[in-house]
Amino acid sequence: MSLAGDWFSFVAVADLVTRLTGRPGAAAFVYAATVLPVFLASPVAGAIADRYDRKRILIAADLIRVPLVLLLCLAALWGSVTLAIVAIIALGIGASFHDPVASAATPNLVAPEDLATAQALMGAVWGSMLLVGAGLGGVVAEVFGMQTAFIVDALSFVLSAILIAGIRAPMQEGRSHDEETAGFREVIAYARRDRLVSRLVLAKVGVSSANGTVGLLPAFGSALGGTNIATGLLFAARGLGALLGPILVRWFAGATPKPRAIVWIVGISTLLYCAVYALLPLTPWFVLAMVLVTVAHLGGGAQWSISTYGLQVVTPDHLRGRVMSLDYGLATLAIGTSSIIAGLLADAYSAPSANWWLAGIGATYGIAWLAWSLPATR
Repeated sequence: MSLAGDWFSFVAVADLVTRLTGRPGAAAFVYAATVLPVFLASPVAGAIADRYDRKRILIAADLIRVPLVLLLCLAALWGSVTLAIVAIIALGIGASFHDPVASAATPNLVAPEDLATAQALMGAVWGSMLLVGAGLGGVVAEVFGMQTAFIVDALSFVLSAILIAGIRAPMQEGRSHDEETAGFREVIAYARRDRLVSRLVLAKVGVSSANGTVGLLPAFGSALGGTNIATGLLFAARGLGALLGPILVRWFAGATPKPRAIVWIVGISTLLYCAVYALLPLTPWFVLAMVLVTVAHLGGGAQWSISTYGLQVVTPDHLRGRVMSLDYGLATLAIGTSSIIAGLLADAYSAPSANWWLAGIGATYGIAWLAWSLPATR
């Protein structure tokens, strides 16, 4: 529910900042402001998730974001880019106390043999809410105004908190005193000792380093369609791919995929994402652009889902909050950096040039990561 609201508001705020600045790369900077704070807040969020009640953390993260998203209403009313960016950054910090904590809690809510299926469904939910939120968000922003989109986002956080409050199963195991007081350094040391963990926490960086292309979708939508609805449809195509990717990878890899299969799927999915996005600037038709975005995010969704599953399986519960936060933080750092690069290149040269540079960076990383990771699965 909260994800659907987020994408409702992202389409609107991207359009707001683009119109106020007149810069084609503005939406990419908005995207960066959404994700970069997560990297900075993740160490704190992970430590809290391993020490305190995860359910209360999730509820608090939702409710705190209600007044923050309403700041976007004021930003639209006053025409303030600064206030809009401040609100987006604050919302990103709130997300760092929600998404990785939910991933850390998932293995405690399902049987071990159901975890791969559960994680695929979690990934599919992310994609379906992007599909619904972005698709409807573009229509709502165009027809009813961006203020309505922001209010819908605020209400989505309230509904999310109510749903989480209804969960009765415990979201973590009991802790010893030593486990409660252990710091983030323990997680770094653990990742260094375990070769598979060290690879998996860096797995998402491949797609993420090319993910600044997502911040360019409003520019491609404007060029091919010219309205908020076109931008919303491209993001909806991204959601469709992210919805189908985890489901397909669960069907292909089975209920309990082995480490070697996980590594191969991550590598191939990364290369698929980059190769298909490299074709996007070449298409003259909006419908074909939607197809390409969908196929690219089949790879992105598959890679995100199965790498998360791998970490959930191999990480003990008392470390899982911090490991998932480290994983999420590194991914969002790469996404944010990629988005800034996308915005700078788009403003200096063009959106297609920025797109090709990012696709090349992501593909290079994917090949290098695959060569580095395969020996760790023997």
